Amino acid sequence: MNASTHAQAPAAPAFRDARPPVRVGRAGLALVLLVVFAQSLNTTAKFLATEPLDVWFSRFVHDSVYHASIGFAILAAAVWTRRNVPARGVRQYVAAAVAIALATAATVLAWELWHYLTTPYVHDPEVTPAIIAQVLASDVFRYWFVGLTITSAWLYLCTEAEHKAAIEVCAFDAERMDRETAEAHLQMLEAQIEPHFLFNTLAHVRRLYETDPIAGARMLRNLKDYLSIALPRMRDGGSTLGREIDHAVAYLGIQQIRMGRRLAYAIDVPDRLRDTPMPSLMILTLIENAVKHGVGPLTEGGRIEVRATAVDGRLRIDVSDNGRGFVQSTGGGTGLANIRARLASSYGSAAGLSLALNEPGGVTATIVLPVAPAGAGGPRP
Repeated sequence: MNASTHAQAPAAPAFRDARPPVRVGRAGLALVLLVVFAQSLNTTAKFLATEPLDVWFSRFVHDSVYHASIGFAILAAAVWTRRNVPARGVRQYVAAAVAIALATAATVLAWELWHYLTTPYVHDPEVTPAIIAQVLASDVFRYWFVGLTITSAWLYLCTEAEHKAAIEVCAFDAERMDRETAEAHLQMLEAQIEPHFLFNTLAHVRRLYETDPIAGARMLRNLKDYLSIALPRMRDGGSTLGREIDHAVAYLGIQQIRMGRRLAYAIDVPDRLRDTPMPSLMILTLIENAVKHGVGPLTEGGRIEVRATAVDGRLRIDVSDNGRGFVQSTGGGTGLANIRARLASSYGSAAGLSLALNEPGGVTATIVLPVAPAGAGGPRP
């Protein structure tokens, strides 16, 4: 069984953001505040038992502001590194180490200068410039090491989150490109097939008007019905089961006039299912296959039956013929593959297309898809 192909308008791509989640940045800020509180509590805990509570609290507030200023300086350095240095190899981590060292040293020196300017000078011969420099260097190194450790972990988490988001975007773009490629292929094949079908039908109408005007008029009416359904759908990829069946009946009417008694068909579709949304042109594609590759090549022709049922929230459409069955021919799987791709794109794993041999001959093609309420918009883009 072969398949011709038809187009469905490609869905508009949705916007996807490749930036890391906001929770990663919030986690970094929360960690800075936690470290500031812990460090302030650690440096003032020894005074809690020896000093009045108000004095201890004043010292605690002072140390908290001191540690917070260093913490936010480190955070600013980390954010600047994240935004301005590409995350390639160790480059970002080296830049973070330098930026944090500068931010920490500048903050510690600024606090030391503030103390020098606001605190009365008391000469202590044991406090030499070398000792002051050693204490400041120790503070700078300690805060730099803690800040670099936290920043490195934060940068790693941000990079991993960004990579994960980028992979998701790539997967989404690949799916969208595959869908657009398939739709473009469908449109190209439809542009080749539709004129061929139209010209053959018009030529047949002309011959019938010369030999059998009544049959020619009936065929022309079927062609008008066929085009009245097909042409508007070139701009609308959605449809309903009823519209698809009407389209199929118009097509079968044309083919029946061309083939005469060699083609018989039957349609069994309950009226309650006619408003069920579904993708366009799938039923027609299967019927074209049945005519062209199933009953058409047989001298005696054959019969095509279309049935639709709905069970447990799923719509089942069967297109059966008693023709040749499966045959090897050029392009045999293209149309069926495109139907499967469109079903997967619209419904995911909830829909599918299957083929089965009939007895004593022929093929049944079955489409199964979820039933969407009328007016619900049908399949997702």
